[in-house]
Amino acid sequence: MASVAWAVLKVLLLLPTQTWRPVGAGNPPDCDSPLASALPRSSFSSSSELSSSHGPGFSRLNRRDGAGGWTPLVSNKYQWLQIDLGERMEVTAVATQGGYGSSDWVTSYLLMFSDGGRNWKQYRREESIWGFPGNTNADSVVHYRLQPPFEARFLRFLPLAWNPRGRIGMRIEVYGCAYKSEVVYFDGQSALLYTLDKKPLKPIRDVISLKFKAMQSNGILLHREGQHGNHITLELIKGKLVFFLNSGNAKLPSTIAPVTLTLGSLLDDQHWHSVLIELLDTQVNFTVDKHTHHFQAKGDSSNLDLNFEISFGGILTPGRSRAFTRKSFHGCLENLYYNGVDVTELAKKHKPQILMMGNVSFSCPQPQTVPVTFLSSRSYLALPGNSGEDKVSVTFQFRTWNRAGHLLFGELQRGSGSFVLFLKDGKLKLSLFQAGQSPRNVTAGAGLNDGQWHSVSFSAKWSHMNVVVDDDTAVQPLVAVLIDSGDTYYFGGCLGNSSGSGCKSPLGGFQGCLRLITIGDKAVDPILVQQGALGSFRDLQIDSCGITDRCLPSYCEHGGECSQSWDTFSCDCLGTGYTGETCHSSLYEQSCEAHKHRGNPSGLYYIDADGSGPLGPFLVYCNMTADSAWTVVRHGGPDAVTLRGAPSGHPLSAVSFAYAAGAGQLRAAVNLAERCEQRLALRCGTARRPDSRDGTPLSWWVGRTNETHTSWGGSLPDAQKCTCGLEGNCIDSQYYCNCDAGRNEWTSDTIVLSQKEHLPVTQIVMTDTGQPHSEADYTLGPLLCRGDTRLLKVWRRESVIFEIFPSLFGRLRWEDGLSQGVQHKPGQDESFWNSASFNTETSYLHFPAFHGELTADVCFFFKTTVSSGVFMENLGITDFIRIELRGRLATLDKSQGYRFILPPPQLTVLFFCIAVIISFHPERAFMFSCVCTRLNFL
Repeated sequence: MASVAWAVLKVLLLLPTQTWRPVGAGNPPDCDSPLASALPRSSFSSSSELSSSHGPGFSRLNRRDGAGGWTPLVSNKYQWLQIDLGERMEVTAVATQGGYGSSDWVTSYLLMFSDGGRNWKQYRREESIWGFPGNTNADSVVHYRLQPPFEARFLRFLPLAWNPRGRIGMRIEVYGCAYKSEVVYFDGQSALLYTLDKKPLKPIRDVISLKFKAMQSNGILLHREGQHGNHITLELIKGKLVFFLNSGNAKLPSTIAPVTLTLGSLLDDQHWHSVLIELLDTQVNFTVDKHTHHFQAKGDSSNLDLNFEISFGGILTPGRSRAFTRKSFHGCLENLYYNGVDVTELAKKHKPQILMMGNVSFSCPQPQTVPVTFLSSRSYLALPGNSGEDKVSVTFQFRTWNRAGHLLFGELQRGSGSFVLFLKDGKLKLSLFQAGQSPRNVTAGAGLNDGQWHSVSFSAKWSHMNVVVDDDTAVQPLVAVLIDSGDTYYFGGCLGNSSGSGCKSPLGGFQGCLRLITIGDKAVDPILVQQGALGSFRDLQIDSCGITDRCLPSYCEHGGECSQSWDTFSCDCLGTGYTGETCHSSLYEQSCEAHKHRGNPSGLYYIDADGSGPLGPFLVYCNMTADSAWTVVRHGGPDAVTLRGAPSGHPLSAVSFAYAAGAGQLRAAVNLAERCEQRLALRCGTARRPDSRDGTPLSWWVGRTNETHTSWGGSLPDAQKCTCGLEGNCIDSQYYCNCDAGRNEWTSDTIVLSQKEHLPVTQIVMTDTGQPHSEADYTLGPLLCRGDTRLLKVWRRESVIFEIFPSLFGRLRWEDGLSQGVQHKPGQDESFWNSASFNTETSYLHFPAFHGELTADVCFFFKTTVSSGVFMENLGITDFIRIELRGRLATLDKSQGYRFILPPPQLTVLFFCIAVIISFHPERAFMFSCVCTRLNFL
């Protein structure tokens, strides 16, 4: 009983703790106070203002002073309104209005935030790439609760669209509360060692929580060792957080492989990210931002007996050489807690539990780097070149997901040539065009479209040009000739009037982020570009890197491999057994019955019993008969088992049977079938004697859920009778099985096990009474299933079948909808099917808009004699989804390309995958056809 209680306690202790927060950290429960209304006018700033009375200081919510709100000088997408909250605050909601009594309001906007007024990050509503819907008039207030909230000192509102009959106009409010923060900074060569209290009783659960802001893409965040080489390590590797857990004993031979778990991506963006690690024995919860992974490490808890020291920022082991064997963390940790203990506060007070090495400080420096985002292939940044110099010299850093795109283009003086630097197939290539000479090309780097920052240095002078990408250098000799640098360099795309070689290329402009640009020996300040004091640009987002990882989380199902570009992602379904945009639709039929309806003969086939569910396909033999199709699943046990006498009550035989399919696959196949059975052929003889004459069985069998059954054949549970006992034709009427008669002759029983909820048989156990010469043998046949509950009910109906499968949003119920001219015919099993007959052209079923969340399946069977008609329509304000029959083909009508806005909650459909489109033939009007559509809302 104690072990059961301990198991229950462990489950409770490892429940998700998203609301867990150490005492004294973060915001109180009531965190919705207005933050902007009490700020002075100097806390508000903007990109521009139409007049002094339209300045940002007049942008408080519901205020009517000045002109009644902020309005910029020019209404375009490069304008912004900024608030300085004075210190980092917890922000939980925002509200907007238009300009008082005017035609000026914003209909959609982006919300950006920052700690230091540089390197802004976009707040994304539930991973949506779109902004916030704004106002529809000047005076109504639109509130938005932020889920999750965030911490920041600076906020920016970037208008995306506004009233076409007016200008940009905004009044705003921000809601939240004070935020307590304890920060420790590591410079990449420092570390902090925390020694735990050596209490006689160790805590039941270890909890480590922290936030981090990384200045570099690699480094150790924390490390803890044990006495025998076991350890846990949290390390940032290429912007991803990797958790290492080694629960084995390094001094002993072990087959326990270390656990390596990776979460997060692009975590080197110099913004805060949260981490929560919970350990209970070998059970672990690992959470990064909103993504949690639960797993059970192999081995026992004694192997995970860790020391009383935890190292933060690097691997620091007292008593040994204090050299760092792996790259240390460069960045800041915030609100660092171990089991509720504020480790940073202990360090600030120089408590004896803390040992610090190197430059550890307690303030987090703000990054001064200003990144630039090239939002589209038409984006460009034009900067003055080092005109008049006899060389070309440019350096910068970039990150992107795109395999191709123009990075840099420039023309030389007096039309003497041009150069272009571009990505192709993930490699950086430089081409130099000079009058009277063939183009010179050089290539460096590989796999540069991995989303990581890469450094580029390009120079050309007199007799050579070279490109350096990270640590890869490529040099190309040139004919000795003067290279006269031009006036303007174009990063990304080009202006329409640029006609140099390579500028107008099918590759398109660069999409991604650039930073640390230098031309010649001069560093470029993008803020001057934003203010209009330097160069020019188009379709840029300055002071922000807007890269997102569309493969985190991956929407590719069934092991499909996710790859991405700047705008979208794709799934490689090769070898998964599934197809479609997200590897959702199985390549295989769900049953042998479905193969039969396709006209396939008997043979070996793969079936996928749960269709697009998580279970994979498996191989079966399909035996096609005149009126049905039998699915045959063979086991790997012995063909025949021979039994001989043993001492009384001892098992003669306990044989287990394994199948080619897993337990989940077998359960799905059995549940899908109309009938399943398994035959047991038993022969016995040579004076075998029963236990008693009361029918007590000498044997039993175990089903798929490890339950024991003493009933045989088609008998009811606990009836303890073979088939002959049920039919009353056993060779001895005193017994319920032929083999219990104890005759000195061979007898046999053919037993059919047909209670499908218990099949297949996984073990058979037989005992004897001690008769030394008793003998028997038995053979267990394969699992046999026939029918398909999905198809069987359909073929028997003479009406239209319409059902939405319960993948994510639940099944439509008849009582939830409105109908007219529709005859409802419930199925024999309400959990599977309902049917409806649409008797006139005005017949309809009307249901509330379905909630698809991220993905949704729409599947139904139909049969009809008409050649056209609408099956389903889901209307929005301007967009819609419609599945209809046109002529002889069921099609999916697409409005405005692949982008749809559905009724509330508004969802954006980026693409569709029609899993099955069946051509409809009037001569087969009395056969059912199937349509299945996959919608992905991302």
